Amino acid sequence: MNHYFVHDTPIGELILEANLNYLLKISFNRKHLNRFKACSLKKNLILEKTVEQLDEYFFNNRKFFTINYLLDTTCFFKKVLKEVSLIKFGKVKSYKQIAKILKNKNAHRAVANANAKNPLPIIIPCHRVIKSSGGIGGYGGGIINKRYLLSLENKTGNFH
Repeated sequence: MNHYFVHDTPIGELILEANLNYLLKISFNRKHLNRFKACSLKKNLILEKTVEQLDEYFFNNRKFFTINYLLDTTCFFKKVLKEVSLIKFGKVKSYKQIAKILKNKNAHRAVANANAKNPLPIIIPCHRVIKSSGGIGGYGGGIINKRYLLSLENKTGNFH
């Protein structure tokens, strides 16, 4: 049985989902919780660690996460998200740069799609991926939250 926990953060409520061993998903929308009939709304050890590290990120400048997670997605999306997870705190890369790193320079739209379907935003920092023009790009948690996260990491650029 998966466990769920609603955690209040500076960017709103996050719905955390985990099994006993891995973090599985972070959602921005509480409506997702309504589709689960049999669920446990309590913290387990993985959820407790996730909450602790998210709080440290938001309030104490945590720069990377050490949470065990499981990605249930395609091989290409996993490659993209692995590359995104390597973007350091306070840095950004463009969709096009990530496509080039993956040796597929024309795949920037596929890279954007993988970011849009990132099941673990913040933990896998897709907010650090921007347009090659320097524009902010999209974000599943909303543009305001993306701006907030980039500002939190002191990478404000022209995002305001």
